[in-house]
Amino acid sequence: MSAISANQLSKDAIVVVGKLGRPYGVRGWQVLHSFTEPGENLFSYSPWFLQISTDAAWVEVDDCNSKPHKEAYIAQINGTQDRDEAQRLTGALVGVRREAIPEPDNDEFFWHDLIGSRVTNQQGENLGVVREMMETGAHAVLCINCDDEKRTILVPFTSQYIQSVDAKAKQLVVNWQLEWS
Repeated sequence: MSAISANQLSKDAIVVVGKLGRPYGVRGWQVLHSFTEPGENLFSYSPWFLQISTDAAWVEVDDCNSKPHKEAYIAQINGTQDRDEAQRLTGALVGVRREAIPEPDNDEFFWHDLIGSRVTNQQGENLGVVREMMETGAHAVLCINCDDEKRTILVPFTSQYIQSVDAKAKQLVVNWQLEWS
């Protein structure tokens, strides 16, 4: 495996498309969660890179065996042979080079492009910054950290609440009253 240090990459050079979960069995397999829609799109991108922790370098995946399993996938990364080796990879992020992913349509957005966006409501009140996105099954949800960092506002990412998105300028306008939160 070859490592790419954070110094060799621009901030947005790698896009997270999945995450390794708990070990599956005793032969080095583990659960693989896809962040793509649909989930199998994860396998159309290559090469994959793994990041074991937030301060670790991205490491290129040389070999991956995978197959569907229940509502996710299971994978054996770089010939991992046993459960202990797989356990060390638990929680690792799976990423691909940004240029490997086609640009979204005009009405579509990559979650990673929304993270860090400033959010205001229609009245011009500053709500905070998008710190993460969450999938509920019914729809995605913006998790907005208020500037005072004492609370998080959860806003459904639906046309009822999202008024405008400028992913390049990192700015969202939502139909949300502060007293609702």
